[in-house]
Amino acid sequence: MIIAFVFVSALILSGVLEPIDHRLADYRAQILDRPPSGQIQIVEIDAKSIAAIKTWPWSRAYHARLIRRLHDAGASMIAFDVDFSANADAKGDEALARALRDVEPVILPVFEQRASTDANDLATIRSRPMASLAASWVGGVNIMPEIDGVVRQFPAATMIGGRIQPSMATLLSDNGEMGDREFIPDWSINVKQIRRLSFIDVLNGKVPASAIRGKRLIVGATAIELGDRYTIPRFGPVPGVVVQALAADSLIQHRALSRLGALPDVGFAAFIILALGAVIRSAGARSFVAAAAGLFAVLAGPVAAQAYWPISVDAAGPLVACLVAVAAALAVEVRKVRKMQLLRDPATGLPNVEALAAKLSELDRSKGLVLTGIGIDRPEAIRSVIGNTGMDCLMKAACARLERALQTPVYLIAPETLAWLSAETEKEHVERAESQFCNAFEISGQSVDVRCTMGVASVLGDDNAHALAERSLIAIHLARSSGTNRQTFQSIAPEVIRNLSIMGDLRRGIENGEVFIAYQPKLNLRTASIDQAEALVRWRHPVDGMIPPDRFIPLAEETGEIRHLTRFVLGQAMRDWRQLSAGNPAIGLSINASTADIAEPQFADEVFRMLSETGVDPGRLTIEITESAILKSQDAALKVLGELKQHGIRLSIDDYGTGQSTLSYIKKLPVDELKIDKMFVTSITANEADQIMVRSTIDLAHELGLQVVAEGVEDWDTVAALDALGCDYAQGYVIGKAMPIEELLRQNLRPISARKAA
Repeated sequence: MIIAFVFVSALILSGVLEPIDHRLADYRAQILDRPPSGQIQIVEIDAKSIAAIKTWPWSRAYHARLIRRLHDAGASMIAFDVDFSANADAKGDEALARALRDVEPVILPVFEQRASTDANDLATIRSRPMASLAASWVGGVNIMPEIDGVVRQFPAATMIGGRIQPSMATLLSDNGEMGDREFIPDWSINVKQIRRLSFIDVLNGKVPASAIRGKRLIVGATAIELGDRYTIPRFGPVPGVVVQALAADSLIQHRALSRLGALPDVGFAAFIILALGAVIRSAGARSFVAAAAGLFAVLAGPVAAQAYWPISVDAAGPLVACLVAVAAALAVEVRKVRKMQLLRDPATGLPNVEALAAKLSELDRSKGLVLTGIGIDRPEAIRSVIGNTGMDCLMKAACARLERALQTPVYLIAPETLAWLSAETEKEHVERAESQFCNAFEISGQSVDVRCTMGVASVLGDDNAHALAERSLIAIHLARSSGTNRQTFQSIAPEVIRNLSIMGDLRRGIENGEVFIAYQPKLNLRTASIDQAEALVRWRHPVDGMIPPDRFIPLAEETGEIRHLTRFVLGQAMRDWRQLSAGNPAIGLSINASTADIAEPQFADEVFRMLSETGVDPGRLTIEITESAILKSQDAALKVLGELKQHGIRLSIDDYGTGQSTLSYIKKLPVDELKIDKMFVTSITANEADQIMVRSTIDLAHELGLQVVAEGVEDWDTVAALDALGCDYAQGYVIGKAMPIEELLRQNLRPISARKAA
């Protein structure tokens, strides 16, 4: 808040906010629109009068006649905003002098002006009524526009020729309370409502005496051809006589405004920053209410003040202070929203492990806390019936039941697994939780019976929430393995203990660059060249060395970390594609997706976003899915696969032949490719049954418009046999093991002749 105060104060004191203050003052004048007093009237030397008299400049005899006409009609005071400093025609001058001696008070102008338009010439000329007109009063009529050409202030008196001369407005209003200071005329007084009388109409007696009696008249030029125009706030360009009339009317109504200036502006801004800062630190949504209230006060306060007192309150500084406070409040809310997003599962909106960690940090661990996890049994079977959205609804409903029964927060610690913290003595929580699953759940009009398994883990020392959740998940896994519905985590074998923390290590490994991508090339048997490669994840642990994928990938699938892992592989592979495509624009990459990935509605959108960010051609990306992954979550998977296909991404069925699907089923899927499992490929040169199976699969796949990739190819005889059977691609150790991108780049540039090698 100190920085905000210094920033706003600097803006105020430097004058940067001055244009905003001027604009706000204009708005206040419009809002406070008030009528003139009616005491001031203008006798205008307008185009009509000039046309009627026919000569210009006029003989001063006309002005003399006007004075007498106004006097006879009962005018209380007469002023001329007309220069009488030089002699004109003798008869006219004498007539005017006699009129001034006979009628008083009549105010004539005195002013000072630059002697030359040369900016270096600072000499001035003082203009006073000529000596023969000494019977008149004199009033200053100097108007000083600001640097932007707008008149905003008016002098109550002016130093002319070394003497302080009251302004014509001061004399005309008979109000000297402003002394020799400048003031701001009240621009809210509507100058369009100040009555104007045409010079020629008054002269010819066409204006009734009742319209003049008791009024203060100021005579001046309004005809455009006579110039004498000034720009004022709210009304724009107006004749100089109008400015004089408005200034006089402001004094008559005691509406000569005083500007409070920069220091009160700084003080007001400081108050707003301190007050709103205190609210923002302690208030959530009330921050916006307070900021809105401050904004209203900043805009409405000066209006109310000017309505009741003759003051002009600068509001730009406090307005900026409010905007700074609003920005601060918005930043606070954004941080809170982001924090809430981090503490919630994106699919279900339920509190996640991060929320559990936040709660754990608030509790006294010395009182014997336990985390009890409860996992839904056979989740994929349930998902296949009610779909992905239905599964999310089920988890929310289960969480709501548990929270009502246990009266404690419940967290989603893994897919289809909920958990809560309690004291070790609250053993009745377990039975109460189990009872919540005795009755079926109604999900999207379907009755769903749910069975569950529970795992309990004690909070040890300075346990973090992830380690605690993993112990609870392992307890659930051990309970299922042993055929019981409940298990408490105990000290177990070193290998299992290692698996307990391996997911935490995996997360850190991705962040620290320990997890990387290796690429296994695929040989195009038609062109005898490498034009595709499969991205395979590898993990070089700083302590355990290379950890095989079949050790950490199943754990990642069980705990839900597979989603994070897949997104890492996708992002890195797409970035690598740009290097590969520089040497071979036709190169394609294939990436494996898990059951959890294609069951997630947002998966396709995330893939599209990554493609857009990296510039990868969708046609060069192949997503590989196993048969079992589709069968486990059929409706959700088909929807995601359809979206991927619509965007031009190629789809492949991995490990074909090991599942329960047939080509008649696969033809219903939006896929482009089949990968025959290595168990059928490795023996086709020796086992006729496997050769028949592979041949029939290739022929039927081609009839369906699918390409075929043979996995597990380990010798060139098998390559030759696959080529003879019409297979499209061969993949295996003989073509190349999984390799770093640098090695693939080198191999990518070397065509391979399968027939020669065979």
